[in-house]
Amino acid sequence: NHIEIELAKLMMQKAAALYDTGDDAGAAEAANMAKYAAGEASVRAVDQAVQSLGGNGLTKEYGIASMLTASRLARIAPVSREMIL
Repeated sequence: NHIEIELAKLMMQKAAALYDTGDDAGAAEAANMAKYAAGEASVRAVDQAVQSLGGNGLTKEYGIASMLTASRLARIAPVSREMIL
């Protein structure tokens, strides 16, 4: 999962570099790739946390349940991965 997070970070840095050089189209494409990678990484990380904690992962005390909604939202807002691809 660390690799997925690093990929998202590197794509965001690439998007920023492209934007700084005036390549708006390239920056937009790289930003969409970063958004896709970050959304997928967050869903995977939260799923692994729930799996590791079992039923406790869905209790309020652990705080993971609220992350399920947030990570899922990261996959679809502001555009879904199907629209990005």
